[in-house]
Amino acid sequence: MEQDAWAGRTESAAELGRGIIEGRITRRGFIPRAALTGLSVAVIGCVAKVDSGARNSGNAETSDSSASAPAAGGGSFDPMKYAGQTVRILLVDRERDDLGLRDKKSELEAATGLKIEITALALDALDQSIAQNLRAPESAFDIVHIVGFTVASTVGAGLLEDITGYVSAPSRTPADYDFADFPKGQLDYAGYFNVQTGEFGGDTLYLIPGIESGSCMMFYRKDLLGGPGQPAVPTTWAEYLAAAKALTTSDVAGSAMVGANDVSNFLVDWYTRFITMGGQLISGSKNDKTLTTRFDSPEAVAALQNMIDLLPYSPSAVTQYGFTEALEAFKSGKIAMWPAWATIAGALYGPDSTVKDKVAVAPMPADDGKPRAIRGGWGLGIPRNLPQANKDAAYHLMTYLTSKAFEKYQVMTYETDPNRASTAVDAEIVAALPYIPAAVKAIESSQTLEIANIPETLEIVGKVAREINLALTGALDARTAMANAQASSLVTLKAGGHLV
Repeated sequence: MEQDAWAGRTESAAELGRGIIEGRITRRGFIPRAALTGLSVAVIGCVAKVDSGARNSGNAETSDSSASAPAAGGGSFDPMKYAGQTVRILLVDRERDDLGLRDKKSELEAATGLKIEITALALDALDQSIAQNLRAPESAFDIVHIVGFTVASTVGAGLLEDITGYVSAPSRTPADYDFADFPKGQLDYAGYFNVQTGEFGGDTLYLIPGIESGSCMMFYRKDLLGGPGQPAVPTTWAEYLAAAKALTTSDVAGSAMVGANDVSNFLVDWYTRFITMGGQLISGSKNDKTLTTRFDSPEAVAALQNMIDLLPYSPSAVTQYGFTEALEAFKSGKIAMWPAWATIAGALYGPDSTVKDKVAVAPMPADDGKPRAIRGGWGLGIPRNLPQANKDAAYHLMTYLTSKAFEKYQVMTYETDPNRASTAVDAEIVAALPYIPAAVKAIESSQTLEIANIPETLEIVGKVAREINLALTGALDARTAMANAQASSLVTLKAGGHLV
C-alpha cells in the first residue's frame, strides 16, 4: 500500500528524512524510495537501520528523563555523554515557561552531568537579546526560546542550527522520545521552516516545540454566566458586549482585556475580533512585492470599536493591563469574562486562584460562526554561531525539556498549554486541568497571523498595539487609530522590501 500510494513520485532526500523522523515512512518503504533520490547505498543502509523507536531520535546528542536504554541499530544513547559541559538557556519570562526547568534543574544536572544556566527575559528584552546573540561572533546562549512571530527573523535569516538529522540519530535522541507525538500544526509553526521561500513548514527542522504552545479561549465564571436566570455564554461579539454589561457590578467587572501598550492587545483582543468578524489582514504577496495590510478596513475598525465599547464594563485600570494584571484580577474574583491566551489563563485553575472551582471555558465568540483565534507557541532552537560541542550538549538538554515526562510536569504544575498530543489526553492531566482538551481544540483551529512570515512581524504588531492603546485611553477614535496603524504598517512593508 505504501509503495502504491507513492508510485510515480520522486521525493527529495529532505522529504524522506522528514517522513522517517515523523514515523510516516517505514524502513521497508524507505529503501526503494530513497534509491530514486540518488542517495548512496551507504547512506540508504545507514538510515534504513533506524527502527520505529530510533525514528523519533536526533542528530545531536540528547537525553530524556527516562532514556538510558539503547536505541535499536546505530548505537546507544548515553545520558552522560556530555557530563561536565555547561548549557546556557534563554527563556521567556512571566509566562511560567522557566519555572518547571528551575524546579527540575538539579535533577536534570544529576541525570546528564551537565551544568545548566537559566536566563529569563520579558518578551521585548528577549527578542533583542536573541537578535544580538544570533548575529554575534558567538552566542552567549546555547538554547534560545523562539516565539512563532519571530521565526521569520531568526530561522528565516539562517541563524539557527538545522537539527533535522539530530532527531533521527539514535545515539543522540532517546529511543522513546517519540517525535511523531508532536502535532503537525505545531511542528509547522514552531519547528519546520523553509529558509529558501521564507514560509512555515517544509522539510527542515530548526526548532522543537516547547515549552508552551497555545491559542486563545474565553474564560468565564460559571457561577455568573450560563446558568438559570443568568446571561447565556456569548457566541458573538455583540452578545459578549451585552453579557459584560449585564454581569458588571460594583464588585465584579463584566470583562477584561489587555488594554496596555502591549503586543497582546493586538494578538489576543484585536486580532481575534478582527478575523471572526470576517476580516482579512493582507492582500498581495511578499514574493512579488505587492504585500499590503488592511488595518483600515471596516472589520478592523469594528474590532477596535468593540473593545472601546467594553471599557465601561472593564476594570477602571484596564488600559494599563497586560495579561499578568488581567490574570491576577480574575484570580482574585474581580472579573466575569476574559478572552485570553489559554497557556496564561490556565493559572486560573492553580492552587492560589480564589475562583479555581468557578472557572469554565468556551470558544472565542465569532460573528462568522467559526470560533478561532491566533496561533501561538514557542520553539527551542540552537544558534548556528556556536562550537559543535556546545550544539551537541544543547540538543542533549533539549530532548529532556521537550520530553513527555518533562512536559507532563510543566503542564500539571504550571498550567501551560501542551505541545505533545499525548499530554493533551493524559487522564491525570485532564482530571486536574479540565480545560486542557478545549485548549488543544483551540490550538487545532487556530489561525497563523498572516504577516508572521516576514521578519518585521513584531515591529508591525508593536506599532499597531500602540495605536490600539491610544484609542482605548480616549486619545484617538477607532477609525483614526486604525488609519494610523495602516499607514505605519505600509512604511514598514516598504522598508522591508515587501511592497513597492
